[in-house]
Amino acid sequence: MMEILKKFRAVVFAAIALFLYLFGYRQAKETAEKEQLEGENNANKIAKKARDSLSDSERVNRLHNKYKR
Repeated sequence: MMEILKKFRAVVFAAIALFLYLFGYRQAKETAEKEQLEGENNANKIAKKARDSLSDSERVNRLHNKYKR
């Protein structure tokens, strides 16, 4: 009887450990995906800001005059 209880307790602890491991893995994966999306959104914002600043006609004329041949 004691052997059965020890085995049952070991199985229960193993199941709990597996559940916690899988839950932590899923949560870490979601966090990594979220950080990746935030990084891409941030890069898109920076690129948009850079494109918008280049479309300023005064800036374009200044750069054109600076680098014209």
